[in-house]
Amino acid sequence: MFKLTLVTLFTAGLLGTSSLQANQSESKTPDQVMHLYGDTLVFDVLRSGRTIGTHRLDFSEEQGMLRVDVEMDLNIRFMALFSYQYRYLASEWWSNGQLQRLDVRIDDDGDLTELSAQREGDYIHLVQGSQSRQIPAELLTTNHWNVALLSQSAVLNTLTGEISQLAVEFLGDATAPAGGKEVPVRQYRLGGELEDTDTWYDDQGRWLGMEFSARDDSRIRLINRTIGGQGE
Repeated sequence: MFKLTLVTLFTAGLLGTSSLQANQSESKTPDQVMHLYGDTLVFDVLRSGRTIGTHRLDFSEEQGMLRVDVEMDLNIRFMALFSYQYRYLASEWWSNGQLQRLDVRIDDDGDLTELSAQREGDYIHLVQGSQSRQIPAELLTTNHWNVALLSQSAVLNTLTGEISQLAVEFLGDATAPAGGKEVPVRQYRLGGELEDTDTWYDDQGRWLGMEFSARDDSRIRLINRTIGGQGE
């Protein structure tokens, strides 16, 4: 039931005003990204308004590259009848706005999967289990922190290793909870293979949350706990 929901969550990519579009085209240095977010970005994950876990991103510099470590922990209980646990771990290394390396490990209630990717010239060599292939080097991942996803038509799905198609639509200005208060955001619908996924960013290009429908029609929402960054 919930596994398809989790796939949807991470396949989300991310047109609005000119200032935000300018942020999309830049290849940000580690210092610039950490200026936006600080060292850590934390979200509460809610299902039908009830907290079921956390989603965390840690930003650092490693050998001149931007390193982004992503962790999601979910624990869903249905009275005394059913318990479901999920943990997603990913590490990304970026240089000049391009992915250099990716390592993913998923524990889906005891079912373990791993995915790795390494840049090789003009391609990324992707390994998943016993299968490997080359994919375009310019693909961004589905971990949302990079506002450049707003201008993409396809992204690397870090859950499945597949390429997911997007058709991003700007829905307008709105407000969303972030850092314990309501803040102005720009809201987008990802479209394409993620037609029921909405996501929002502020005017600095910081990712501040997202929401989508689960298979059972409940709503899954990520609410920003700490906006972070020095640009507040």
